Order: sequence, then structure tokens, then C-alpha cells
Amino acid sequence: MEASLPQVPASPSNHFANFLLACRGEEKTRSPFEIAGPLSQVFALGVIAQRLNMKLDFDVNQKVFTNSSLANHLLDGPPPRKGWEEFFKV
Repeated sequence: MEASLPQVPASPSNHFANFLLACRGEEKTRSPFEIAGPLSQVFALGVIAQRLNMKLDFDVNQKVFTNSSLANHLLDGPPPRKGWEEFFKV
């Protein structure tokens, strides 16, 4: 089974330093943001569904729940701090 596992590129930094260096553009993450970002969004949708204890229908194109205004309210969350608005776009 070991031969079928993906190769992880060697890095001079540990996991936490790797993340910070990747944020600064100095290294490539060993866990790519292209995977982690969408995965985090799906996780957040699941947390909202679990919190409301109901099946939710999500429109991927409009990025809204089609069957619950309360779920949409939870999706919005609090506004970001001043200066961070560009990083909180869904």
C-alpha cells in the first residue's frame, strides 16, 4: 500500500511554518489551498445543516440555500473587520 500513496514534497519547514511561508508566497503548501478552500466551504455548509437539523438545498451558482432563510442568515455570518472585506467573498 505504501507504494500507492502520493509523494509529499520535502520541505525544510514543519507543517505550521510551511503554512505561514505559503501564505507569504515563499513555499508551496503540502496541503494545497485549491483543495483546502472548497473543502472548508463544504464543511461549513454541513455544520449549518447539522445545527438546523434539516436537509438543506444549496444553489452552487447563486451561493444561497433555496429552502431556508435562516440557513442563509447563518451563511452570511458577522461582517469582517475593516480591511479584511476582500478575503471574505464567498
